[in-house]
Amino acid sequence: LSGGRLILGVGAGHVREEFEAVGADFDGRGGVLDESIDALRAALGPEEYPEFAGERFSFGGLGQLPRPAQERVPVWVGGSSPAATRRAAVRGDGWLPQGDSRDRLPAQIARVHALREEAGIEAPIVIGAITEPLYVGEPGWSVGRRTLKGKPEALAESLREYAAIGVHQIQVRFRSRSVDELTDQMAAFGADVAPHLDR
Repeated sequence: LSGGRLILGVGAGHVREEFEAVGADFDGRGGVLDESIDALRAALGPEEYPEFAGERFSFGGLGQLPRPAQERVPVWVGGSSPAATRRAAVRGDGWLPQGDSRDRLPAQIARVHALREEAGIEAPIVIGAITEPLYVGEPGWSVGRRTLKGKPEALAESLREYAAIGVHQIQVRFRSRSVDELTDQMAAFGADVAPHLDR
């Protein structure tokens, strides 16, 4: 349906109460996710009749159509815990840290690359990051101390620093007090900040 633009994002979760609400095993979530990634790789791979045999999941003799447009659906792993960074390094095509500050990212990125090398994985990995909250322009209200705010060129310059520390993709978020302000901020970012990011 997407013409090959699908990226599968996965994460183990970290809120015990969410697992309890659906009767799932919180403490065993890492093993379940690891095997789920392996099973999904088989199911979404190039074979029309995929096979997989694991501790929790097993299938064979099943046809699945339509097949994904990609030969390999990229799996991005979210999370910043030691288990999540290891999972991203050894099972992921991409890693999206959750809540790591900009100054912590270089060491975390280096750890992911070191774990990949240790596991003998030569394929590149896409590194993502969630930016600090943004406000395009000068707000007339308190947007919080960690918010990036100001002129479009200055915001773009700050965001370009992510590339210098090894980040390939950023997710932006905006400070706002209403839906209208949020959509205005998004439009201002698209029109005034984004054009400066490719420089």
